[in-house]
Amino acid sequence: MLCAAADGAIGTDSTGLFDYDTRILSRLRLRLDDRAPEIVSIAQPEADTLVGRYRLLRGGGSAAGPVLPEDALDIRLDRRVGAGMLDRWEITNRSALEWRGRLRLEVDADFADTAEVGRERRQKGEVTARLGQRSLELRYEARRDGQRFKRAVRVWLLAGRGSPQVPVDVSDEGFTAQLSIGPRAATTIVVRVSSRVGGAWRSPGGPAALVDGGSRAQARTAWRISRPRLEAPERLRQPVERALDDLFALRNDDLEKDLLETPDGVRKPGWILNAGVPTLTGFFGRDAITSGWQSAMAGTAALRGALEVTAATQAAEDDPWRDAAPGKMLQELRRGPVSMLGLSPRDASDGSQTMPPLFLTGLSELWHWTGDDALLRRFRDAARKAVAWAERSQDSRGFVRTERRSPAGLANEAWTDSDEAIRHADGRLVRGAIATVEEQAFHFLALQRLAEVEIALGDERAGDALLRRAEALRASWHAAFWMPREGFYARALDGEDDQVTSIASNPGHALATGIVPPDHARLVADRLLAPDLFNGWGVRTLSAEHPSFNPLGYRLGTVWPVENATFALGFKRYGLNEHLDRLATAFFEAAAASPEGRLPELLTGHRREPGVPPSPYPNACSPQAWSASAVVSMLQIVLGLYPFAPLQILALVRPRLPQSIPELTLRNVRIGRASVDLRFTRRPDGSASHKVLRTEGTLHVVPAGPPSAAIGRPASWLEQAERALLTRAPGRLVRAARIAIGIEGPA
Repeated sequence: MLCAAADGAIGTDSTGLFDYDTRILSRLRLRLDDRAPEIVSIAQPEADTLVGRYRLLRGGGSAAGPVLPEDALDIRLDRRVGAGMLDRWEITNRSALEWRGRLRLEVDADFADTAEVGRERRQKGEVTARLGQRSLELRYEARRDGQRFKRAVRVWLLAGRGSPQVPVDVSDEGFTAQLSIGPRAATTIVVRVSSRVGGAWRSPGGPAALVDGGSRAQARTAWRISRPRLEAPERLRQPVERALDDLFALRNDDLEKDLLETPDGVRKPGWILNAGVPTLTGFFGRDAITSGWQSAMAGTAALRGALEVTAATQAAEDDPWRDAAPGKMLQELRRGPVSMLGLSPRDASDGSQTMPPLFLTGLSELWHWTGDDALLRRFRDAARKAVAWAERSQDSRGFVRTERRSPAGLANEAWTDSDEAIRHADGRLVRGAIATVEEQAFHFLALQRLAEVEIALGDERAGDALLRRAEALRASWHAAFWMPREGFYARALDGEDDQVTSIASNPGHALATGIVPPDHARLVADRLLAPDLFNGWGVRTLSAEHPSFNPLGYRLGTVWPVENATFALGFKRYGLNEHLDRLATAFFEAAAASPEGRLPELLTGHRREPGVPPSPYPNACSPQAWSASAVVSMLQIVLGLYPFAPLQILALVRPRLPQSIPELTLRNVRIGRASVDLRFTRRPDGSASHKVLRTEGTLHVVPAGPPSAAIGRPASWLEQAERALLTRAPGRLVRAARIAIGIEGPA
């Protein structure tokens, strides 16, 4: 991963070339006669490539010549990042006279951990230099309490094809060469950066990779051909295409090899996504599964990879330092020096209460899209252990609580994981073992989804027992968290079992799980879209009326695209069309108004103003996997696409389109072994008709009503017929489908 300055150089505190959570280059700057070339233009054709044009005026010219006032060196940079970095600099002399001068390439590496960039250094080792004829190798070694961390980087300065090799002076600070470029002539130099991890050198390949892009470019082309294609107005098409491209760009080839490849070289299926760049590289369990299930309409590889890793690394023993306990699942895996030297538990941290129930959500969603029973059998044991962990963590009322265990962990490991996010209505920090409103809803959904798995695989008895526990939790949850005067749910229960009455976004997650009673759903949705929570771009994490509200606070009043897509799912689930229209319209407008149509990790909570685009949170990751997946998910939710591949069904739940989108076509959506092209046309009331343009394989496209409809619009006769048929039909797969959409209880 490369973070460069606007001119492509590395040299400021926040820039660098990073590999395995380590900054392997902290300086890489080209100078000609001690001057920095002036930027003419910078373009990024793909996420891993850069094309830059620069000039360096010769100076001293006149209209009479032979050196003219605008004579300059015309410089082009072609760059590709991956397994190191490859730069090709072409320097053309736009003058009638020869240019002679000194080229200097400044090189340095501080081997800082990603988490240390811009902050105090926690680990310090020794850097040693090895000088070659045309290469500089910087090696790093740090030690702590018997642990050793080693990394290395090697930089080569070479002549490009057709250019003469010139003598190069190499020092521990970089390279110096004397260049001579004839009139209207050009010379080319190539800078190749390789890294060493685990004793093995990794190279970006030769100059040909700048032309064909190598295997990564081929895989990207294949992805663009196979993924769904959207035909829609540019204001919608651009954010969706950007999100799909970002999901591929965030693929971490190194982690896929490390975590999905068996000792005999067999690669398990799936992708592994970086959570976000520049700071959230590595495997993040919550982010990986969430972005996987949210983007499953575009393909299930990211979801499959996330499930493979979390199942394989599921904790079997208690380890307070890493917040591990039998059944918990991997939240964060880092390979930088801070983690590998034992300064942080993030070499393998299970510090997330949300991960185990998310595993169940991801597993059932993968089955819904693929219809592959073998996946249920493969992951059922891990799913059972995840639910068992949650139930061992419950209090006497069945609520899962969060409390700090690791001295290096967070006080709150729930959805809004932080030390400071959960606060009383008067601003005091909530202490003790906390039961958050959303984590109970997640556990409720996990019980239902495991019941679905058990029944699909033939164990009706186990499934019914899980459904009974889910129904009991639903009743106790509503009684404990509902605040009648506010018409909303409490943020949490504190260590004394008292309600934390702060108004926050978290109850929106409960809508998406279906735990909210239908006659309370509209009240919850109304509160989420009230002015103190909804800022015009989305729902804030904390009410603007709370004393701790801060529109620039990471968890204290910002807008997160990932959870706003979840709230939209809740609105769709309860048939709250007006709420969905309002939120989806704001969401897509925020995306269209963001640079390149890309939603960052989070937006500030400032109120929307006419003509002013949304403000990205300072230092937000961009791209961010679950912001990209949220765009895909929001499109799926608005169109009402709900697959159930085991029965070869694609349900269309009251499709809608924003006012600015009169029509769209979605092609090549895959459900199981089938694929379908669909066209949607907006009606005046915002609902959308649909037309099946093409199907390949067996697939039944059927209209459907929302599974937990709140009081409001009555179901159409077609929706009533569909539900009646589904309710009465026999068979384990049909019953699993009823559980999946939330209309089936215990037998």
